Amino acid sequence: MNASSSKKVNKDEQVAQCKVHKPKWLESFLRKTFFDLCTAHPYRRNEFNKYCINCNLPVCQYCVASTHRHHKILKIYRHVYKDVVSLSAMEKYIDCSQIQPFKCNKRLVISLNPLPHSGSAINNEASACNTCSRKLTDPDSYRYCSISCKVKGFLTKANDSVPPFISIRSPPPQEEQDEPAEPPKLSLRKYPRKGTPSRAPFF
Repeated sequence: MNASSSKKVNKDEQVAQCKVHKPKWLESFLRKTFFDLCTAHPYRRNEFNKYCINCNLPVCQYCVASTHRHHKILKIYRHVYKDVVSLSAMEKYIDCSQIQPFKCNKRLVISLNPLPHSGSAINNEASACNTCSRKLTDPDSYRYCSISCKVKGFLTKANDSVPPFISIRSPPPQEEQDEPAEPPKLSLRKYPRKGTPSRAPFF
């Protein structure tokens, strides 16, 4: 097997792995309680409004600045009394396609769990969330009203090769990436080298 064929096989394996896997921390994240007061830093209105992926813990701003510095952190917001997360932030870790976003303070967010105001669309299944049957505002573009609903859809699907998918494709391992071309070496000479010297003819 040549190098190009080997790379293709490895990439196909990565795609297959993404279809059947999800981040280990995801389900635990969806069960966490946020916006309680931080007992380690009992300052006024200092709440657990962030989530540390590395430690699988709700944290506050002071926790992040101390023991969780340089960890992967998700900021949690509140929308109609429910926990939501920035769509652009969450897209770095999971496939957020088919999850209906909402506008929160001019920011696109997705809900961790179903929102209470969504209502039911039992009489019109075409406009309902595939998992909880809550009404979707744009059923032509989305299938789930929250992250947890998509995760449930992922866990209960009969065929691993069909949507929904949770994992996103990771970049190929470092050794499989094409080696970058070396930049041209810059000459430190201030003036160009003289031409090849030639002797004067003898008479």
